[in-house]
Amino acid sequence: MKHLYKLRSLGITVVLLTCIQVSTLAAGYQVYLPGNRATAMGNLGVGLRPDASSIYVNPGAMALMKNNEVMIGFNPIFANLAFYNSEVANSNYQVNTDNPMGTPFHAYVVWGPKESKWKFGVGAYTPFGSGAKWGEDWQGRFLLDEIHFQAIYTQVTASYAILDNLSIGAGFIAMFGSVNLKRVLDVTSDNPPTTIELSGDAEIGFGFNLGLYWEISEKFLLGANYRSKIDAKLNGGDVSFENVPSSLVSILGPNKFDATLPLPSSTSLALTYLPTDRWTVGVEADYIGWNVYKSLDFDFADENIGIQDTKSPRNYKDSWVFHVGAQYALNSWQFRAGMYYDLTPVQEGYMTPETPDANRTSLTAGIGYTVGDFLQIDLSFLFISGVEREQTLAEAQAAGTYPSATNDTYAVEPGTYKNLTYIPGLSISYRF
Repeated sequence: MKHLYKLRSLGITVVLLTCIQVSTLAAGYQVYLPGNRATAMGNLGVGLRPDASSIYVNPGAMALMKNNEVMIGFNPIFANLAFYNSEVANSNYQVNTDNPMGTPFHAYVVWGPKESKWKFGVGAYTPFGSGAKWGEDWQGRFLLDEIHFQAIYTQVTASYAILDNLSIGAGFIAMFGSVNLKRVLDVTSDNPPTTIELSGDAEIGFGFNLGLYWEISEKFLLGANYRSKIDAKLNGGDVSFENVPSSLVSILGPNKFDATLPLPSSTSLALTYLPTDRWTVGVEADYIGWNVYKSLDFDFADENIGIQDTKSPRNYKDSWVFHVGAQYALNSWQFRAGMYYDLTPVQEGYMTPETPDANRTSLTAGIGYTVGDFLQIDLSFLFISGVEREQTLAEAQAAGTYPSATNDTYAVEPGTYKNLTYIPGLSISYRF
């Protein structure tokens, strides 16, 4: 029987439980869209003067907000992944993903008595994500046809002003998530092909967010933030099959699986410079603790000759993101621009179709408009270009992620990957 459809690698492409739609948004499966003022300024935020999005980027800044505020917003994602068969000389083979539009969102409420040193906040946002739709005909279809993750962080936050220019804050996070994956099985040449689908909801995961904000002077602002790791655990996920040959019905039946994906910690430090009343210029560095993602392991409830537990190496490394951005205010208008450079945590030989990751340069721009004393409208546009990255057969075999004389793990598809992503955004805030 042809590999008995390679079910030993059944689960290795389920990079589980994260956000909305696109692994091309940030390194690994991180999605960083805290609010469209921040996004338009190179995804700064930790060291900016606070607004409601400080719940996400720096809860320590909330206590120095001049008003209470409600903010809602979203960022539709239009992304394309391309694969080239660079392992075959003079090959013209190319395939592009057909991803549906992703819709990350954010919603925040910050409130506190006018004369109080305290501010309290509640927020929901989407800090991680991955997704792709490669189709049932591409050469890596036995690894991945289509994948969609969804996870939402909800956060309850408190912030306290130690001094008139110094405040701290902390938030308690609850994570909710789900996953759906589909791939073709290597069991038959019949059309339509035999497929497997894995889906399920995660247990609620818990973490925290800490922040500090210091207005050093009228010209300089300093911010720091730490967000903890959360383990996304899926227990009792569903395994189902379609178009199963009659000879395999006895072993390719409904099943259950368990898996865990670590959502890494992040540590950020930012400095903002206010040279005039009109200009705001900022820089920020984020350190992402990706090294917690060592392996993706799947435990199936009913093992047999076709379905066995799997361990797939990932061996991510810690990475950095560097931001720079600026704003120019003119009457009721704010004009913004920025960029950030995102270093991939994915090492050579470990690049999988669900996260074909590479270093990225991202360019941002946007405008804000203040309506009276109470309403703020922010628009942003984010363009992300991932470096074209080749993963050779030799690199994959050396990493143990592709079959060789001493290893039969099938976790990656050697070739060259490229991604481009376009993300407009809108946030609306009401101050009271």
